[in-house]
Amino acid sequence: MGRINVVNFNDPVHEKVLRAFHDKMIWTRFGTIFLGLWLLASPETFGYIHTVARWSDWISGFLLLLIGLLSINFRTRGWIWGGCFIGIWLQFAPLILWAQEPVIYVNDTLIGVLAIAFCVLVPLRPKELEMGPQIPTGWTYNPSSWPQRIPVILFAVIGWFIARYLASYQLGYIHFVWDPFFGLGTQKVITSMISQDFPVSDAGLGALAYSLEAIMGAKGGVRRWHTMPWIVVIFGILVVPLGFISIMLVMLQPIAVGAWCGLCLIIAFCMLIMLSLTVDEVVAVLQYLRQAGREGKPFWHTFWYGSSYVYDSLDTRTPTFHAAPKKIFQSMVWGVTIPWNLVLTALLGIWLLFSNHLFGFTGVFANSNDVCGALLVVFSVVSWAEVIRVGRFVNMFIALGVIAAAFFAHAPLGVLMHHLVLAGVVILLSIPRGKIREKYGSWDKRIR
Repeated sequence: MGRINVVNFNDPVHEKVLRAFHDKMIWTRFGTIFLGLWLLASPETFGYIHTVARWSDWISGFLLLLIGLLSINFRTRGWIWGGCFIGIWLQFAPLILWAQEPVIYVNDTLIGVLAIAFCVLVPLRPKELEMGPQIPTGWTYNPSSWPQRIPVILFAVIGWFIARYLASYQLGYIHFVWDPFFGLGTQKVITSMISQDFPVSDAGLGALAYSLEAIMGAKGGVRRWHTMPWIVVIFGILVVPLGFISIMLVMLQPIAVGAWCGLCLIIAFCMLIMLSLTVDEVVAVLQYLRQAGREGKPFWHTFWYGSSYVYDSLDTRTPTFHAAPKKIFQSMVWGVTIPWNLVLTALLGIWLLFSNHLFGFTGVFANSNDVCGALLVVFSVVSWAEVIRVGRFVNMFIALGVIAAAFFAHAPLGVLMHHLVLAGVVILLSIPRGKIREKYGSWDKRIR
């Protein structure tokens, strides 16, 4: 890997480039001003009845107008970041205020997304400063390439649409919610005591998270793993740990609510795929930050501003969007393989989830089956990502939990043998690593 150069934006040459770039992107400031004017006019235009929502839009509109005007000047351009926080508030406001009219929810969330987009999606670095390798040293592909990121953005948008639909029911805008698999299951889950105990619509919070994931997935160029480490890290936090938690909450619905939410399962599926497709870019950033630390570069400066290299290199492997669809699709899933053994452990997890209904298991034993089955599915699918293939070993401990639950529950001999065989098969299936097609530099030695 070439030697890292810390970017100094106070350098006269860099400042000249940044000024030219600022003038080029000045339209985003006027876009922010327009959004502010739109919000100022919205309460009267759409006839808001909810007084608090009126004041929220008036104040947010005034602040967006002010931020847009201030950020027109190059020296005060940093004010544009205020639009990002206003945008987040606009997505959150209809939830915390329990806005009485659907037009308020639609208007605020869409304007909020646009406000964030004008701030976050617009490149913070001109192309003249986008120097360095596109593929991390020792890697065989670029985890920040557009084909790698587009599927993640797509699944986040799907999650956003579904969550907005569920939030509309919780907020009282629609009076029926459709479930593709379980009849009234979705309605039972999103109106359960757990959902009602939230001070705001939990589906609305999910919609906010998915919109941020989509925006952050689209932010930055193909070198963002070393030019914008912060965006990849925040994106990774939204997708990986928060995604894991949301998946587990969905998978454990039978325990907490006693019903399945079909639409929630679709979101969980999207999140599982996003987890597998996202983690490699996070690993690339961690490798980069570690190398920067070894070279004595200031961590926080590197984290927020990134760096360039003393050399530049292009990615000649990733196909352009003019290539054959098959090649583009293949490039979308580089870094992810689907070993037969992990497919089987995921299917065994699904079998365990539904065994309660098939065999009439109840109580703590049934809850244990649900927990273990959900965990088997999650760790099997996430381990499809080559960089965390080692995660399959967690299934061995889950299998031991399956056996322990059967013993402590004093299960009948037939049930005990069923769980012993299932757990034994899971342990054996968790041993093979499966094929690893790509290379990951220094991370290769951690792929076991």
